[in-house]
Amino acid sequence: MADTWQLRISENRQEVYATDLTGPAVLGRQDKGQKEEGPYWKKQERGIWRVVIAPVEEDAISRKQLQVEPGANGSVKLTNLGKRNCLVNGNPLGPDASCEVTMPAFLTVGARAIRIQASQPEDQHLQSLIQATRMPGNVSRIASIAVPLGKTLEPEALIDWIQALLGVLQSAAGSLDFFTRASRAVVDLVGLDSGRVLLREKATWKEEACQTTAGVAVDTEWQPSQQVMSKVLEEKRTFWQIPDSAGQSLIGVKAVVAAPILDRRGSVIGALYGERRLQNQKEPISRLEAMLVEVLASGVAAGLARVEEEKAALRLRVQFEQFFSPNLARKLVDNPDLLNGQDALVSILFCDIRGFSRISERLGPAGTVPWIAGVMEVLSDCIWEQEGVVLEYVGDEVRGMWGAPDRQPDHAALACRAGLAMMKRLPELSEKWLPVLGERMDLGIGIHTGPAWVGNVGSQKKFKYGPQGNAMSLASRVQGATKYLKTHVLITGDTQACLDPAFATRHLCRVRVVNIAQPVDLYELVEPGRTGWSHLQTEYEEAWRCFEKKAFSQAAHLLTKLLVYHPGDGPSLVLLSRIVQCLVEEPANFDVVWDLPGK
Repeated sequence: MADTWQLRISENRQEVYATDLTGPAVLGRQDKGQKEEGPYWKKQERGIWRVVIAPVEEDAISRKQLQVEPGANGSVKLTNLGKRNCLVNGNPLGPDASCEVTMPAFLTVGARAIRIQASQPEDQHLQSLIQATRMPGNVSRIASIAVPLGKTLEPEALIDWIQALLGVLQSAAGSLDFFTRASRAVVDLVGLDSGRVLLREKATWKEEACQTTAGVAVDTEWQPSQQVMSKVLEEKRTFWQIPDSAGQSLIGVKAVVAAPILDRRGSVIGALYGERRLQNQKEPISRLEAMLVEVLASGVAAGLARVEEEKAALRLRVQFEQFFSPNLARKLVDNPDLLNGQDALVSILFCDIRGFSRISERLGPAGTVPWIAGVMEVLSDCIWEQEGVVLEYVGDEVRGMWGAPDRQPDHAALACRAGLAMMKRLPELSEKWLPVLGERMDLGIGIHTGPAWVGNVGSQKKFKYGPQGNAMSLASRVQGATKYLKTHVLITGDTQACLDPAFATRHLCRVRVVNIAQPVDLYELVEPGRTGWSHLQTEYEEAWRCFEKKAFSQAAHLLTKLLVYHPGDGPSLVLLSRIVQCLVEEPANFDVVWDLPGK
C-alpha cells in the first residue's frame, strides 16, 4: 500500500524499536493520564496511530511531538506539534511548522534518531504463532503440536524433546540457572546454532545468556533483529523470519526466531532468541521449532516469576518480622489476608522501664540509645518466643499483643508467660547494664484481655499493625498501677479468668484508673513455685476480704502478721496503709474501690 511505511528509532547509535504503520501517526512521550504504556508502544484510534517514543518524565519531548502523514510517490509530510525544534534531514523544523520530504527521512527528536522509510520486503517473510504467548500462571488446555507437512517425528526424538523440556521447566522452578539452561536447550533441543536470553532494560535488549553449537563462535558485536523484536514486543507473540529463497542461494543467510518472556501482568520483559545459519543440509525454522522455543520461553518466564515471588515474599517477611514472630511472619506471607481489620478478643501487654527519665538524663542521648536498644531486643524476644506481636516501642516502653492476626485460644496464657519471661531476664539485664547505669534496672508490666478492633492503625503510607479500643488504654493503665501497688506484674480480672490454676496469682484490689469509669480487679502474677507464695496469697486475700467488709482491725492484724514473714511485700504495705487511714479517719462513705491518683 502506498501509505504503508516503517518507523525505526535508535538511541546511542543502537536501534531500539522498529514497527510498520499504515496511515498517519503522532509520535510523543507517554501520557500517564491516558494509562499509556511506556516506550515503545502504539495504538490506533480513529485511523491515526499514537506511538509512544519516550517516558512521561522525559519532558524534552512533548506528549504530541511529531505528526507523520505518508503521501504519494514515497513522500511523507512531517509536522512539528511540540514546543521545541526537530531536525529533519539535518534541517531544523520549528514548532507548528511542516515540511514534505521523500522517504527515507532522517529526524532527530530529543536524544533519539528516527528513520522513516518505506516498508521493507523482509516483512513478507516474517511468520508468527497464531495465539499470543500466555503469561506465567495462566494455565489452559495444552494444544496439540502439529508436525511439519511431509515430516514424521520419531518416538525416541519426541521422548528426548519432552525430557529436555521438563529439565528446563524444572530448573525454572527450582534453581537460578534457567537462563543458561534455556539458551542451551535452544541449541541442543531445537537444533539452532545459537540461543540467547534477552531481557528488556530501559527500552533496549540486554543479553543475559548465550549458548552456541560446537564450532560457532560467540559474536561480541551481535545485535538482535529489530524487525523481529519489535513484532514480539508489540504483539506479544512468537515470531520467526524465513529468508526469501527466490532466485538466490540461502547459504550463509540467518533465520531467526524469538519468543516473548512475559511477567504476571502480561508485559514483555524479555525474549528467548535463536538463530540458524542456513547451509545446504539445513532448512529454515519450522512452526514446530518455533513452538518449542515458545515453551522454553515460558519456562524462563516461570523462573523469573518465581524469583520475583521469592523476593516479594522475602520483603514481606522482613517487614512482618519487625512486628511478628518468625512463625507468624511465615503464615502472613502465605496468607496476608490475616492482616485485614477484624474484631478480636486479644491480650495486650505493656512493659515499662522504671526510672527511665532520670537515667536517660544522666546518660545523655549517646548513652541512652544503645542501652534502650539492647533492652528492647531482649524484651521483644520474650514476646516473639510466645508467638506474640510486637506492636511498637514508645520511649522506654514496649507493647505486645496476642490473639490476632492469628487466632490463639490461649492468648492470655501466652501474654502472661511473656511477662514472666521478661522478669526472668531482668537480673541478667540489670547485671549487664549496671556498670553503665550505676544502678539496677526495674520493670513494670501490665496485661489486660478484652475485645478490640485489630488492623492497620497507621496510614496508607506507613503501616502500623495494632488494636484500637478500650482494651489498649486499660492495659496501659494497669502497667502504670504497678507503681502504686509496688509490684512488677499486674493482670486484670478478665485475664485472670482465662488462666488455668497452674499460674501463680493473687487478687490484690479493685481500682478505678484514670479516664476509665468501670472498676477493675487487679491480680499480681508471679513465677510458679515461688518460695512462701501459698502462705502469702492465702493470708493477703483473707486480709482483703476483711477490708471489703470494713473489718479494718482484723485486716490490719492479718497484714501485720503477714509482713513479719514477708517484710518487703509491696501490695501488703499498700493495703495496710489504706486500712490505717480508714481506722484514723473512719470514712462515712467507704468505697473499697481505690481511685488511682495517676497513670
